[in-house]
Amino acid sequence: MNGALVVSRRLLLGLRGDRRTLGLVLVVPGFIVFLFGEVFPRPEPVAPVLLAVFVFFLTYLLTAVGFLREQTAGTLERVLVSPISRSGLVLGYVVGFGLLAAVQSAVLLGASVYFLDVTFANGVAPFFVLELLGALTALGIGVLLSLFAENEFQAVQFIPLVITPQVILGGTFLPVEELPTYLEIPARAMPVTYLVDGMQYVVRDAGTAGDFWTATTVLGLYTLLAVVGATAAVGRAQ
Repeated sequence: MNGALVVSRRLLLGLRGDRRTLGLVLVVPGFIVFLFGEVFPRPEPVAPVLLAVFVFFLTYLLTAVGFLREQTAGTLERVLVSPISRSGLVLGYVVGFGLLAAVQSAVLLGASVYFLDVTFANGVAPFFVLELLGALTALGIGVLLSLFAENEFQAVQFIPLVITPQVILGGTFLPVEELPTYLEIPARAMPVTYLVDGMQYVVRDAGTAGDFWTATTVLGLYTLLAVVGATAAVGRAQ
């Protein structure tokens, strides 16, 4: 655990002067929500979907590009030859990027209240928990996929392959149960599907409390699987 804290502390200290990353965390979420608030006269019905997609997409982008910079700068190689274990290394990055994701989620929360006039039918705390779990899921996927990319462009190329299908099929435009069977089956295996379902319950009281607990459980499992996969992939890199 000490090794993980060392890695996360070094990561966060190294980002202090990175204006692009800080802008992605502190400015971009609020700006995007502001634009949607200006475009939609009644943003409340679409707010759960927008917030689910934003937190997933922005966290993936933050993590995939950020972790890849660690690789290309040689930082990851130096850490790999240190006494820190593979699991401690990955956990350290998850904690570091997780703190950034928590800040980003808080910015999205504040922006949704201020610009979209969102009210939370089932409380702010469940919303933040679900939003943070969605961010951690995207974080785990970002760390895992960045290990298979050689530069930032390749990390971004995973977006149409991994992120876009989830946005299209995950209940953003059409309820999952209304999809053809051959699309509903893969949609049920996608994290965004459960993130959208959970958001609908928390924000609009659509669905049941069971949808919220299912969403939190599934997103937690996806995060765990992505972290385990990343640990194994780092082992091969070593």
